[in-house]
Amino acid sequence: MTTRPDTTPAADPDSRTDADVAVVGGGAAGLSAATFVARYGLETTVLDGGKAAITQCAHVENYLGFPAGIDPNRLLELGRTQVETEGGQVVDERVTAVRPADSDGSESDAFAVETGSGELIADRVVVAAAYDGEVLDPLADAVADTHAGTEAADDADGSPPDPFVPTDGGRTEVPGLYVAGWMSDETVHQVGVNVGHGARVGLALARDDMSDRYWPAVGERYVDWVVHDGRYGGDGWDDHVDEWFEREMLPADDGVDRSVVDAAREDLKAEFLDRCVTAEERERRDRRGQLRLLDALDDDVVREYAAETFDTDPAAIGLPDEAADGPAEGREVGDR
Repeated sequence: MTTRPDTTPAADPDSRTDADVAVVGGGAAGLSAATFVARYGLETTVLDGGKAAITQCAHVENYLGFPAGIDPNRLLELGRTQVETEGGQVVDERVTAVRPADSDGSESDAFAVETGSGELIADRVVVAAAYDGEVLDPLADAVADTHAGTEAADDADGSPPDPFVPTDGGRTEVPGLYVAGWMSDETVHQVGVNVGHGARVGLALARDDMSDRYWPAVGERYVDWVVHDGRYGGDGWDDHVDEWFEREMLPADDGVDRSVVDAAREDLKAEFLDRCVTAEERERRDRRGQLRLLDALDDDVVREYAAETFDTDPAAIGLPDEAADGPAEGREVGDR
């Protein structure tokens, strides 16, 4: 085992929970948060109403990793693919309200996420819908959200609507309810900032889940990354981890059962070791990552790049005849 969940409410056949996490909004922040919680191991559903704020932008030109920029819809499509690759699902459905689920007493903290075609019961909810603030109307008093029930509108300088939802790392006053992106008071109307905030919210949610299963000190240790093989393990490593755990990780509450403490220690060790990736595996993942990026490119762009790079006859790889005349007007050679 590792510290990641091996069973969740949505996986329990006796539970009425449809998703461990429902993400309201399929924009940059929502997809970023969904990627983190899906990778953590929670059953994640993104409900995308098709109103992502990023689509107002003609071309994203300041997002790290895209030197010549990227079309906003292509960026969102890459995000959707990443969520699905990590085991989440993206549903084209607009959410109309998020409210406490009518509970039989066993799931009093669950949420009902209402859509045009029904409702979804989720253990936790991330709202990342800048232009659908009214979805929080049923919870407005609890989250101190005067933004709910109003239609968000850009200010002249592109700043977020005022007022907005007060959050702390994406957490709201309602346990299990998080807000990511432009609807939060922690961010601004910039895609790079909102992707980062979505990641922060997804990480906070994962840490909260882990804290519930162990205790907060364990939850706050969770990070999502892999390391070079050999970073953990080896002679004396096990004893070193035991010493660190006893010194820094023991719960302040003496009421935590000793079996839970022992399980946390061993699960943390397994989690550290599980992060190690061999050189061969790194190479495989790198190649797979490049191929997945190629999937997102238009075929004619790939063919044009191949023709220029390898000095290939454009007709031989299916390029239109005009490609043989050289770069398009206004495009410099090498501007790929």
